[in-house]
Amino acid sequence: MDPLTTFGRDEEQAILRKAFADTARGVGGCVVLTGAAGIGKSHLLRAAVEEARADGLAVATRAAFELDRAAPFITLASALQQIEPATSAFDWIADTGESQFQTLDRLAGALEDFVAERPLVIAIDDAQWTDEFSALAMRELVTALASSPVRWLFARRPRQEATPGQQLVDRLIREGTPEIVLGRLDEGAVAGLCSQAVGARVDNTVLALAAGCDGSPLQLEQLMRALLNTRQLLIRDGVATVVGDQLPSSFITIVEQTLSSLSEQTRRMLEAGSVLHGRFSADTLARLLGTRPAALLPSLYEATSAKVLVDEGDGLAFGHDLVRKAIYGTVGGAAKALYHREAAVVGREEDRSPVEVAEHLLRSGRSTREAATMLREAALEVAPAAPSTAADLMVHALDVLGADDPDRPELAADTVGLLARAGRLERAQRLGEAALYTGLEPPTEAALLLGLAEAFKHAGRNRSAVEYASRGLSYPDVPEAVRARLWAVRAHALFYTGDLTGTDRSGTSAYRSGMAAEEYGAAVFGLTARTLAAQAEGRLDDALAHATEATEIADGIRGEAAHWHPRIWLGDAQAALDRFEEASATFRRGREESERLGTAWSTPLWHYYHAALLAASGRLDEAVAETDAGVKIAETHAAYALAVPLLAGQARLSVLRDDTAQAREYIGRMRHWLAEGITTAPEDATWAEGMLLEATAGPDAALQTLTVIYDAMPRRSLLLVQDPGAAATLVRVALLAHSPERAEVVATTASDLADRNPTVQALTAAAAHAEGLLRRDLGLLREAIDGYRGIRRPLALAAALEDAADATPDPVRARKLAEEALAIATDCGAERARRRLEQRLGRERVRQSAPPSVLERLSPAERPVAILVARGRSNREIAEELFLSRHTVDSHLRKIFVKLGINNRSVLARLVGDEGSNSAST
Repeated sequence: MDPLTTFGRDEEQAILRKAFADTARGVGGCVVLTGAAGIGKSHLLRAAVEEARADGLAVATRAAFELDRAAPFITLASALQQIEPATSAFDWIADTGESQFQTLDRLAGALEDFVAERPLVIAIDDAQWTDEFSALAMRELVTALASSPVRWLFARRPRQEATPGQQLVDRLIREGTPEIVLGRLDEGAVAGLCSQAVGARVDNTVLALAAGCDGSPLQLEQLMRALLNTRQLLIRDGVATVVGDQLPSSFITIVEQTLSSLSEQTRRMLEAGSVLHGRFSADTLARLLGTRPAALLPSLYEATSAKVLVDEGDGLAFGHDLVRKAIYGTVGGAAKALYHREAAVVGREEDRSPVEVAEHLLRSGRSTREAATMLREAALEVAPAAPSTAADLMVHALDVLGADDPDRPELAADTVGLLARAGRLERAQRLGEAALYTGLEPPTEAALLLGLAEAFKHAGRNRSAVEYASRGLSYPDVPEAVRARLWAVRAHALFYTGDLTGTDRSGTSAYRSGMAAEEYGAAVFGLTARTLAAQAEGRLDDALAHATEATEIADGIRGEAAHWHPRIWLGDAQAALDRFEEASATFRRGREESERLGTAWSTPLWHYYHAALLAASGRLDEAVAETDAGVKIAETHAAYALAVPLLAGQARLSVLRDDTAQAREYIGRMRHWLAEGITTAPEDATWAEGMLLEATAGPDAALQTLTVIYDAMPRRSLLLVQDPGAAATLVRVALLAHSPERAEVVATTASDLADRNPTVQALTAAAAHAEGLLRRDLGLLREAIDGYRGIRRPLALAAALEDAADATPDPVRARKLAEEALAIATDCGAERARRRLEQRLGRERVRQSAPPSVLERLSPAERPVAILVARGRSNREIAEELFLSRHTVDSHLRKIFVKLGINNRSVLARLVGDEGSNSAST
């Protein structure tokens, strides 16, 4: 460990020592070091890691480089493959052929298993250059492993450029990760550092000169070495004094002073090496200079002794990139071009990154077309794992070609698709619109429009998706396979703009074109759009038929058709028909298939629909965990269009649980994304806002917000399909807000829906409930109660019991109905209904004479998770045993920690202790 790192950083080191000590005790977490280039963050990181290693923690470290961005997963994978002490636990990473989703899931399990034996520190220097897939992985793993002894340490420079690594760190800080900002060294630290560097106490002449370095450790060290090398530092009686008149005054001058003390051969070697980024070998340097590696040994020794180069075991690197840049700035233009030309040749022969080779070609002043081709090939290679990086490469290639190059239109079409996939929609739109006016061939133009339509649909910008898909379909020469995909995207986008007829027609066209062109994924996606339209119109048997056919096609064809996961919509159609057991089995099988295929896009949807099923069944705590997990995944993968309905679900559940403050927070986040142009079904966003307003501001405010749902009936009845009990709530709100005509529309819609689906008991009960509430008809309310008793919708039953109690003249009978409703609400965790019913019954909750035990403080869904943690199970093992997703287990654990005021698994295990074992045995 370099002793220079200790000067002036006592407070920062204390923070890191505490963090590592916490990790040794089983507490996970993350720390960020932020500082300008040369301020000493890399030295501090290395010193901290050395202390962690000495204290017995395993460590995995890596410095990211700018070229990492073109090599997906290299940053994190390289760190884990160099873990100390050595282990084979992560050897599989190098050869994995899995999807991103599968790799992340497997890596989370491997890390859990590893840290069960030994706490781990993962330190990434220059984290702003982290590659896109590693950034995605770490964004998820920091949260997923928060309950395990993994300490993440990121050092980064403050930059304006929004690289994936920078976005990762910024997001972690926003979510509460502590940030240590390294400032300039104070006068005492400067004096200590200078004394350490020269091996003597320094006087005021040295300190006056050092003041020009503005407290930068790198510049101070370079200055002291320059003064020593040029013999401008006189040491007498243990005190160093500056002598001479020609003194270095800037960083570049300091580096030049250092170089001037080196031999000419060493200077030439360093000039050649300055064209290289990151680590490089002596062989590479020799080839650039046209000599033998052995001939460079004296120069390598001289350069490393002067600390201009450092030997990192697996290669050489400049002591700091600022030093490399300073040396590069001293190289003449002709020499630079020559070195870059040779570096491009060497890079090709050594199979180095195409991006690196292309950069050398560009800087050599030759072969711009060749460089553009290499950039395009590199972009297409990394696109599956790093679309944003791929888009940057393609934009760079476009810049290389220039505006009049004949290859530009096709390259622009590819770039538009990548920009759109990366979520950079405005840039994609501008470039795409410009490309459309350059005379593209019809297939290229159709592909460009399809890419824009799919990307805008994925981003939740459904109106724009409809526009682009419609434009693509207007061309006569569109290949049938492309046409099928355009119809499918248009169908789903139309649903979220409220056009149910258009949804069904476009879905039918997607199905027909897809089957004809053997584009089975489009056929499946078109059928699922028809499922949505049929549900919204109350044609539940049709919805089931479409979803069933889509699933049969996907199961039979497999391939891309299976990747659309029609079981998402099949399970929802089954739930709407009261076939809860079938729906649960469908969701379980579909989720397992999704994990096997590695299709991460579908994961939030599984959580969304499974949460809806759990909520309908009255299992509110489990539904909360599912929606929470879904939101985390959607936001991690920037799938904000899926985050919106999940946030709405969280808000609705919070209202039921009487946590209106939390509901407001979810609604606020949801509104943020809606303001960004995302569209969603009113049955999600509007219904959630209406529920919150009814609970906090009263029926008048709720009615005003819910007008769009009232006015869409009877044509659109999706809310009553998804939640039959909502019919009575809408009637109640309308009546209390003095709008009987709207209450009448809801009751009529519920009745028509029940008549068209006579086998669905929930709809029959809901119609009786709505009509009974509207007419204050006790007989109809009793019919509703009887109907709900036969199905698994306990909260709907509790609401019908409460309304029947209101309408019952016999106080004894009314109280009995209310008490039954109270028992159901209490059992389900519906706190708002429970408190209201307790007030009605004049009953106060019985206070416990003794404080509740640990398990009593947890919900029924959280208790088995806590017990299994106490038994030493990992999150992955708990998920398998309880038939949950790993993300749902993560959600339960986060909530358990908040409730108990703890922050790691070992403390939870100790708290549960014998209590968990006794509970499990009983």
